[in-house]
Amino acid sequence: MEHFSFGLMTDMHYADRPMRIGRYYRNTLDKARQCIDAFNGVPVDFCVHMGDLIDWPGQPDKGREALTAIMPIMRQFRGPMYYLLGNHDVDSVPGNELAALWEMPGGQTWYSFDHKGVHFIALDCNFDAEGMPHQPGIGEWDNCYLPQSQLSWLEADLAAAQPDIVVVMVHALLDDFEDPHVIRNAPAVRSILENCNKRVVVLQGHMHTGHRSVKNGIGYHTLRSVVNGRTRTCFWVVEVGASGMTAAVYDSTRNHGRPTRRVLLEF
Repeated sequence: MEHFSFGLMTDMHYADRPMRIGRYYRNTLDKARQCIDAFNGVPVDFCVHMGDLIDWPGQPDKGREALTAIMPIMRQFRGPMYYLLGNHDVDSVPGNELAALWEMPGGQTWYSFDHKGVHFIALDCNFDAEGMPHQPGIGEWDNCYLPQSQLSWLEADLAAAQPDIVVVMVHALLDDFEDPHVIRNAPAVRSILENCNKRVVVLQGHMHTGHRSVKNGIGYHTLRSVVNGRTRTCFWVVEVGASGMTAAVYDSTRNHGRPTRRVLLEF
């Protein structure tokens, strides 16, 4: 397998409003620059923002203003940038509008792509139990599902994928434990992943403190947020090579800012 690396970051929550519950919304612009500069410096092949780039609940005009401020920074990355929809994104600006702005493949809010022998899948968990997408001011952060249409697509996409290595990316959690950050129909998603006859790793956001677990041989890895803390930031550089997939976890408040290593998948 050809060696490559990619960048991950999540939960920037940019908004021009005061700090609340440890979230320094305005400071995100400087933190975003730090992340992008780091990714350009490695350099990585591509980057993924795992959801909740902005945070203006129920106020689309304010949400669009936030996008106008942060997108020029995100576009400074010298390579492809992929986005996932987070609950605060779709509570701020309609999901179809974001899909167009972020040029999601096929204009759809869930999609997949291949890169150097690895299959990447981006999911959208911002739906209610009836399969209706969350909209600004409509939808609860702890009541999220993947609709049946997306589950069917996921199963077919995995069956058609040529690479044996699969990275599944989603904003909310797919872990097997009781918590409001977990997708309500996560068991149905995990069943598809466990029965696809491929080697799978799951990368997530949403739970700002970070988390990791293993269920039936699949690792579920949740990144810490960017927004929390006045100056703290966190991002990952994932390296893929012949022996496996390893994350260099950068957190400015831990290990004196030096990266710690996390094995995601062994080949």
